[in-house]
Amino acid sequence: MKGLRQSWLERDHALTARAMTLVRGPFTRVLATGLAHSGDSLVWLALGVVLWRFGIGGWARAGERILLVTALTWVVSTVLKVFIQRPRPPGEQGLFYLKIDQHSFPSGHAVRIGGLWVALAGLLPLWGLAALLLWGLCVGLSRVALGLHYAGDVIAGWLIGAGIGLALLAFL
Repeated sequence: MKGLRQSWLERDHALTARAMTLVRGPFTRVLATGLAHSGDSLVWLALGVVLWRFGIGGWARAGERILLVTALTWVVSTVLKVFIQRPRPPGEQGLFYLKIDQHSFPSGHAVRIGGLWVALAGLLPLWGLAALLLWGLCVGLSRVALGLHYAGDVIAGWLIGAGIGLALLAFL
């Protein structure tokens, strides 16, 4: 079991190092930073409130789901981070995050995105779902490329979030 864990961690670190080579200059850093922050809780809470309050029909329902997913995934990812306590990747890239959240696993952004993928899938047209999936993949990649998370933090986060989304749909 220890060998399997070591092998997984080595692959995780190698994949993360490869992703970090994607951010090479100021343009790619700005692009990656913008993408990374588009998954922030405050962005999704604001969007959820606007849609829930001012949306009509399915848009109001989408706003409600966004608010529920954002709140629920924040709680779950925060509790998991407290128990697991995996440090963020080394380097100065995540100094801001180290002040507010020093733990890496799971990526809260990825947990939220996984939950949104599932919770919103039935409300969006096919093109909207495709756009949401592509955006979520880009956010996850940007967080790894910026050195804020390991690749495994993001992949596990998507899976955890999808599970939360499925559980939420069972009650709606």
